[in-house]
Amino acid sequence: MFARLSFVLVAGLGLALACGSDDDDTTGTGGAAGKGGSGGGAGEAGGMGGEGGGTESPLVARGDYLVNHVAACADCHTPRDEMGAPIGAKFLSGAECFGELPNGHCLHTRNLTNDETGLKNRTDDEIKTMIRDGIRPTATGDEALFPAMPYYVFHNMKDEDLDAIVAYLRTVPAVEHAVPRSDEEFRVPGPAAPIDPDLIPMPADDFPERASALRGRYLAAEVGICMECHTQHTMDPAMLLDMDKVFAGGEEFDIGLPTVPIAKNLTSDSDTGLGDWEATDIVKVLKEGKDKNGDGICPPMPVGPMGAFGGLTDADALDIANFIKSLPPIVNEIDDVCVFPPQ
Repeated sequence: MFARLSFVLVAGLGLALACGSDDDDTTGTGGAAGKGGSGGGAGEAGGMGGEGGGTESPLVARGDYLVNHVAACADCHTPRDEMGAPIGAKFLSGAECFGELPNGHCLHTRNLTNDETGLKNRTDDEIKTMIRDGIRPTATGDEALFPAMPYYVFHNMKDEDLDAIVAYLRTVPAVEHAVPRSDEEFRVPGPAAPIDPDLIPMPADDFPERASALRGRYLAAEVGICMECHTQHTMDPAMLLDMDKVFAGGEEFDIGLPTVPIAKNLTSDSDTGLGDWEATDIVKVLKEGKDKNGDGICPPMPVGPMGAFGGLTDADALDIANFIKSLPPIVNEIDDVCVFPPQ
């Protein structure tokens, strides 16, 4: 997504994040790669998507779906015009000054296209190491990626999904864009620790849609980005997400709107979370960009027909919704006054 810009800016101010840097040189050696997901087949319309469509191999089609409709990689790695719209001709070619500090120093996201200024000169294993471990090999030694790239979540993705993502990235049309090296504030000494999957909530044994919720757990918390956006970040590289309040919201997204959107509490608390929502209400958010009252969802949620999640398969959207419904209640009142028109 646009990423957790508030987290990006705070971390960049030097608050002791011994995590990762999304830095790179400009010699065409690539950088941090995309995000993953689970669920079936190539998605429907939504976001910019890939180029192959029905002609793609099953492996590439799977990677296309994961990159473009589950993890919304393009929201971070595609530059935008002055109106904030993604530039289709520069799809996945890296966004300069994706996060900017008050002093004007910038975090840049990497060119993921199959160009020499992107990933063309990277091996499959190097790309996988960047996605899952937050480590970028260089000629002078390994460098850590800045944790705006949530490799600490993607560490738990399945090998076959990682293979699919890399296979798809190899097919992304080349765009020549030598993204500059991120500024010093975004260079940190080591990667953040991966999230322990045992800390991710499991659906209760008696949850009515447990099999579906288990599939949704993988989508939302081990290869997708729901947990990473709807859990507050800490400044501790050993535990970058506050897993005591996982999915309870509270992360701010300062993306230039009149008010700063705050991630919602997705847990089943009836007063401060989604306890009175049905799974179909959550599916409506993902696929239509509207809440159960018909109100729009504020950015940076990539929902609705024009967002990446609009391309989720119906089965995957329902699995995510059932997992969210299975989350144990956490009391966390979110003072979010952001209002946005429905798509």
